Amino acid sequence: MTYSVTARRAELFGGLVAPLSVPSSESSGSELFRFLRERIRDRSADPIAVSTIFVPDELGDYNAVIGLPYESPSDVPVGDVFLQVPSGIFARFVPSGNLRDPIDDVWAQVDEATESGTLFRAYKEDVEVVTQSGEVELFISVVI
Repeated sequence: MTYSVTARRAELFGGLVAPLSVPSSESSGSELFRFLRERIRDRSADPIAVSTIFVPDELGDYNAVIGLPYESPSDVPVGDVFLQVPSGIFARFVPSGNLRDPIDDVWAQVDEATESGTLFRAYKEDVEVVTQSGEVELFISVVI
């Protein structure tokens, strides 16, 4: 398990919602998430990286927005939701190659880092980025 700690600037995302989605490889690798990523990709003729933002609510449940970054709310397609992910400190995970599925790999690393006490999650917005070719980056909000 290796990760780097990085600062991310505030970013606006727009896309489709998957309600009550637990941040995990189980959710990210599900048929629903794959379907929603493909619907977002179908909107562009170019290969694009699709982001999944896991957003906690006041009850501790999470919802996910699967979509793209945008410059302003007026750029978000009609019918999509949008949200602002605030700037913050994140642990950045990339696949280590220990597991065949890159999504399983990054989430397994998060679990290992959390369980070992080397990473303290902030349980705020987490951002997963999946490219057209299947490369994955996962940004977990952390407490420093």
